[in-house]
Order: sequence, then C-alpha cells, then structure tokens
Amino acid sequence: MKNKSFVGLSICALLTLGTLNAFANPTVGEFVDDSVITTKVKEKILLDKSVSSLNFNIETNKGVVSIGGKAPTENEASKAVEIAYSTDGVVKVDTSHLKIEKSNSNMADSYITATIKGRYVKEKIFGDKDVAVTNVHVETKNGVVYLTGTVDTAEQKSNAEKLAKTIEGVSNVDSKGLNVK
Repeated sequence: MKNKSFVGLSICALLTLGTLNAFANPTVGEFVDDSVITTKVKEKILLDKSVSSLNFNIETNKGVVSIGGKAPTENEASKAVEIAYSTDGVVKVDTSHLKIEKSNSNMADSYITATIKGRYVKEKIFGDKDVAVTNVHVETKNGVVYLTGTVDTAEQKSNAEKLAKTIEGVSNVDSKGLNVK
C-alpha cells in the first residue's frame, strides 16, 4: 500500500510540476488545453482513494476525455466518469474502451448517474446555477433518473431536474423523492 501511495504522490507531483506553465498568468477566456484537462483528470483520480488510478488510461481530444483500461468495479468506473465530468473544460466522457471486471448492472445507467453527479459538481464550482451537490442522491434505472434527498430551495430542485434532463440517454427524471426544506 505504501508503494502505491508513494507512486501516486510522485506521479501527481510530476504532473503538477509539468503543467505549472499552463496555469501561469491565465487570461480571461483562455482556452483550456487538452493536455491540461488530461492532467487535471489524472490528478483528481490519483488523489481519490476510492479509485485504483493505475488501472485507467486517460486521453483528451477537443474536450472529450477518453477513459480506457480496466476498472475492478462499477463503482470505480462510475467515480472516474464523475471525476472527469466535474473537471473544467470537459465536454464529454467516452468510456467505450473501459472494461469493468465485476458488474451486475447496466453500465449505461451507471454512466448516466456518474455523468449527472459530475455535472452537478461542475455546475456548483464553475457554473452560475445554484445546485445542491451533497444532498441530492442520483440513481438511474433503464434510463430513468431518480433524484432523492433534500435541497434548500425550489430553485435547487429545478436546477437538479433540468441538468439531469440534459444528459444523453436520460428518458425521464423522477424527482418526487427530492424534497425542499
């Protein structure tokens, strides 16, 4: 375990040092370079203890992040997708080359759930819509998204519903279980 932590921290340090120039003197409207996006996604995955970061291949082309390799579980694959979608500059995540070793459910539903969670985080950090990230639970079954939990305002509930509806593959959004305080 110590070796993985050391390797992960070493890689993270190298990635960070290698991209400092990309972050120096940013200007308004600066284009987020694909290599910077790739580095940010890799860093986030390396730092997330719930993901076996060494199992993934990450590449970016025109804002589309491709995640390949093998994920030991569906949860790890979903978390990697969520992390990628929550990264600034990412327009889409391609998992066509990602294999899951142990999965009992529909990967399309897992992908939708992870995408929505990532979009919520991205909107909270970089967007202008009020989104409750931690108290909204997302589950997808056969393309239907179920939102549950508690939000502070009706606007947060509406934003959660609207964002979920924009995700490719979503056939319906059920937010009956999402309550306003």
